[in-house]
Amino acid sequence: MLCPVLSVSVSQSFRGTFDLRELEIRVERAWAITASKAAACERVVAVKDGEPVAAWRLRATFPTDQTYAMSDGSTRPRTGPALGEPLPALPAYRAAVRPLRRGVAVTDIDTTPLPSEKAWQ
Repeated sequence: MLCPVLSVSVSQSFRGTFDLRELEIRVERAWAITASKAAACERVVAVKDGEPVAAWRLRATFPTDQTYAMSDGSTRPRTGPALGEPLPALPAYRAAVRPLRRGVAVTDIDTTPLPSEKAWQ
């Protein structure tokens, strides 16, 4: 089944000494994508130099107070991802790696959807 994945570049900020929390801080920054487009994804994959290095469940997205410029001169708010639990690095995440426009892209990958998170009843 095709599942949408939000890929974000950590190529400029990644250091080999980072633990998972330090990497999460870089992934949770503001990205040049609309909140609605990012919210359609169920996972976030951190990409360094064209290789997936980590993944998380995407819990939510929100517009930030940072903006990015559009080609018509207008601006849009950047989007922040709210990360959930870390996920295993799947071979399918390599398919999500493509040229990242402004460091971010949404790609459909062929993998099993994540189980739904339902509130306790």
